[in-house]
Amino acid sequence: MGPAFALVVFTTVFNGVTAVGTGVTFTNSAYLDEAMNVFLQWRRDESTVTMQLEVQTRGMVAVGFSPNGNMPGSDIFAGYVGDDGQPYFHDYYAEAQEHPVYDGDSSQNYYDVLATENDTHTIVCFTRRIVLCDSNDRKIYNGTNRVIWAYHADDPTSERSLIYHGATNRGSRSLHILYPRTEPALPDDVQTIELLNQNYTVPDSSSTTYLCKGFKVPNLGGKRHLIRWEPVIQSGNEGVVHHFVLYQCGPGVPDPDTHDGAEYICYSNMPGEWYQCSITLLAWAIGGTVFNLPDNAGISMGDTNDPTFLMMETHYDNPDLRNDIVDSSGLRLYLTSTLRTNEVGVLQVGVEVGQSQKIPPGSASHTTVAHCYSECLQQGMEDVSATSLNVLAAFAHAHLAGRSVSVRHVRGANERQELFKDEFYDFNYQETVPMEQATQILPGDSILMECTYDTTDRSDVTYGGLATQNEMCIAWLLYYPKMELSRCESWPMSYWYLYSLGATATVFSDTRADFIATAPDNLVNLTADEIIPHVTWTDEIRAAFQQGETQAQRFEQCVDKNNNVVHGNRTRPVPPVIEFPWVAADECSGVDAVTAITVANVLLLAVGYVIIAFV
Repeated sequence: MGPAFALVVFTTVFNGVTAVGTGVTFTNSAYLDEAMNVFLQWRRDESTVTMQLEVQTRGMVAVGFSPNGNMPGSDIFAGYVGDDGQPYFHDYYAEAQEHPVYDGDSSQNYYDVLATENDTHTIVCFTRRIVLCDSNDRKIYNGTNRVIWAYHADDPTSERSLIYHGATNRGSRSLHILYPRTEPALPDDVQTIELLNQNYTVPDSSSTTYLCKGFKVPNLGGKRHLIRWEPVIQSGNEGVVHHFVLYQCGPGVPDPDTHDGAEYICYSNMPGEWYQCSITLLAWAIGGTVFNLPDNAGISMGDTNDPTFLMMETHYDNPDLRNDIVDSSGLRLYLTSTLRTNEVGVLQVGVEVGQSQKIPPGSASHTTVAHCYSECLQQGMEDVSATSLNVLAAFAHAHLAGRSVSVRHVRGANERQELFKDEFYDFNYQETVPMEQATQILPGDSILMECTYDTTDRSDVTYGGLATQNEMCIAWLLYYPKMELSRCESWPMSYWYLYSLGATATVFSDTRADFIATAPDNLVNLTADEIIPHVTWTDEIRAAFQQGETQAQRFEQCVDKNNNVVHGNRTRPVPPVIEFPWVAADECSGVDAVTAITVANVLLLAVGYVIIAFV
């Protein structure tokens, strides 16, 4: 089998494609279905999005924006080209899994509609605002949007009615609508490296497999900058290969010549030296495509202090326990000898991957909070004499229970605009997301990562871990200038969970490497994880676990690429409170984005004015 690019069938990035009859040049496109019958192209402008939908039918077509990929709550644009050659397209909204409600008389939000059809396809182009202020309409979000689609072979019998599309001519697709994707020209001196698995038989004994494979970095002829990467997914395995994480290893460990091409089950039977490969170089996950660094930034490779050995972690998802999956997927890296101005580093923020993360069952909304303390960031900057960091992209990662993810930016008591936010996170659609412009982090700033989960369909605690049914809360931030600091993570100390589960006194046990209860008698010497299997979960216990995310003292990882502590002694006090959260712009009311302290000051001035007026 020859390899194929991941999701080439589904997603394309290109330049210069023009809308039919409009002169609009699109920046993004995606097939919305596996059969490649429904093709969407779009471009984002300051306050609008222009889209072109091309469907293999001469009948009705529809596209919409949904809260979760289903019809209820969706904003829908649907219609057809009549026998007279005229377009009949209207605005609808769905209240239930039934014929949507016509919304065109009071609120027609789609305009500049052009449509045509040929012998095989219907093509419609339209423009809509990103933010709509009608209660029946949905805005287009930064982050993941659930796009729904449908079509029928025939036209409706009346202008404002639609035909039921049937069970197969419909679907949904997660897309990042507001991030423009352009394909910069590659330099003439570009080199490529392919890091591929070779005919690996995915085990049928587990639904989740993490394969780690080692690669000796070839002689590049001197220092190079990594400027682009993309997945190479074997055809037919698009649903099996869930993600890659490429780790760099310490100098000379493992020995590149000895371990080149070796493969092991990650964190199970791999050699001890491979645990030195813990610093993330880059990551890709299902749904993602090619990623290009901006033209002023690159990741150093081939220099004296750069890694000579890389470890690629591949997450295979095999829920049906198939025994016939053989895979040769991997990554393709693009490098240039024309060095760029800024050297990029990758900072991992979030919580430790493991049982320190505990999510109660039956929770409709439980939020894990990871705090990257200001002292850690500041020390990392001071060690390389950096006066600021410029964050240019983010890759956030959770598992199946994840519903939303955000990376918040705090300066003193004031929150600034978030570094990353995805209110409709989709486990099956993850990619590195570029910032519209680099965000500056200053000494004294801190970072909070929050992941919100829904475990209402689970009866047991969900722990952090590698398996798909476990959870994660991690983000990789691409930034410059590069620091030695590689991980800035924290998580609650487990004494909090013990008190939540009935303990009245606790102590840290060095031999158990965890907190244990010392009272009452029935809990003595037990850890929280030993008590949890016997818990009858109540809303009160769930609320106590949630409070621990922000009110418990924390363990911290503030470490460099060799796991050396950069700052502190691995323990931290209760995280500081954000006194003035960020308030996003409200385009419907005309209020600009401000920090909450500005709102508070305005209110204080208003109150003061009223008091003076009455004195």
